Amino acid sequence: MYATGPLDNNSVVRKAGWLCAILAVIAILKILILKNYAQDLHSEEAQYWVWSRHLQLSYYSKPPMIAYLNRLSTDIFGNTVFGIRINALIAGILVSFVTFFLAYQLFKNSKTALFAAIVTCIFPFLISISVCFSTDTPLILFWLCGLLFFWKALHTDKLLWWILFGVALGLGALSKYSMFLILIPLLLFVARHQPRVFRNGYFYLSLAVGLLLFSPVIYWNYQQDGIGFMHLFYLSGVSDHTHSLQPIFAHVLEFVAGQVAILLPFYQYATIYRRFRQKTLTPQEEYLILPAVCMFLIFLVVAVVRHSGADINWAMFAYTGIPVLFAHYVISKNKPKKTYTAAGIMLGLLILFSWFTSPVNTVVPLGKNNPANKMVGWSTMAAKVDSIRGMLPANDSYVFSTNYHIASELWFYLKGQPQTYVLNLHSRMTQFDLWPGIEQFERSNKLAVYVDYDPLSPELMHGFSSLIKQDSITIYNQNSAIDKYYIYVLGGLKGFPKKHTGY
Repeated sequence: MYATGPLDNNSVVRKAGWLCAILAVIAILKILILKNYAQDLHSEEAQYWVWSRHLQLSYYSKPPMIAYLNRLSTDIFGNTVFGIRINALIAGILVSFVTFFLAYQLFKNSKTALFAAIVTCIFPFLISISVCFSTDTPLILFWLCGLLFFWKALHTDKLLWWILFGVALGLGALSKYSMFLILIPLLLFVARHQPRVFRNGYFYLSLAVGLLLFSPVIYWNYQQDGIGFMHLFYLSGVSDHTHSLQPIFAHVLEFVAGQVAILLPFYQYATIYRRFRQKTLTPQEEYLILPAVCMFLIFLVVAVVRHSGADINWAMFAYTGIPVLFAHYVISKNKPKKTYTAAGIMLGLLILFSWFTSPVNTVVPLGKNNPANKMVGWSTMAAKVDSIRGMLPANDSYVFSTNYHIASELWFYLKGQPQTYVLNLHSRMTQFDLWPGIEQFERSNKLAVYVDYDPLSPELMHGFSSLIKQDSITIYNQNSAIDKYYIYVLGGLKGFPKKHTGY
């Protein structure tokens, strides 16, 4: 119905073959990097690995998909950085393939499909989710699948495609609650172009399939008095808004600038605006643009009302169709030289950025402004804690922190990967609050190894009978001090009341 060129099935097969070869080379390079040069886990990666040690129907801040995938991969490859990040590598390859098929189904042009799939390896937000394994990784994959299957369902009305859309919706929602937001742009598109879908029983069946797959999360929240949904409510800023214009302006500026950075090397904003004004946008272009515009506006509102603004990565899952649009404009204008040059420049900048943020850069160190600092020093800090634990009686100590990032990293990097704990004194709730804490060691002879960013406070010391040892370690990156951790051995746990300041 919306084809823009002749079908070229033989060409599609050839282009798919080229894509397989290209992605195979990229995958081999990434595997070599992961095996030999990978930095420490980001603290969120470590947290999701911790979840995989306690499989549940859902978790405090996210649905369970990432924990299940981590459990599967680490059971195969071991509890290692590679065993976790192999998920990101595989998902990145699948994203490229789904992008290929989505682009072809929309524009019926194999060159567009191949180019769209290749540039997924250049767009910054897609590079990040294919290197580090976060909840955005499976979300983006299933969001793309949802776009592909919904388009096929619209234009074939076959039950299979409607069911597959429901499966993508459900699996995406098991990855992150944000998946349900895909219904907003899809329903807007349907209302404009194919309102008959609202009378189609298959459409409602697909929604039922998605909800059925998501139902364990609903049940878990019911058991936990809805704390996962409460967290989402508080995260939106509804109960934590700001009234001052200056921070609102700063949050909006930061969010908008962040979206432009996320979407590099896309530059065809003027083309979209001109075609919108002239009312010449095709349904295919609208289909790709609507998710991006809708999510941008939704999270722009969050940036305005939320006290701490909106994180720049919150809307990026909705930009998955932009590489397809980028490739379409490049190929349809038949002026690829300019864009290939731009893509080459972006690749060069990516390599330069990687060098600037890597530990080998001691010429222009970034210090505490280095975004890679979050993946540096955890194993070194854990080794220091291990050396202190080695001086204590065997199996007669436990490790805790007031910071869930530190506790998660220690759980992963300490020798033998022993369970660690979080003592929540004045922070918002985390998953650790739903598990047994250090209260189980009250009136026992076990020694506590406490690790944190800040020195031991009188409030925390009051909960123990004695301070046995204290130490610290400073972490360096690019020859610059970036973090300092304080380590204490405490005896005689007297107890703390469990408390948190919010969801």
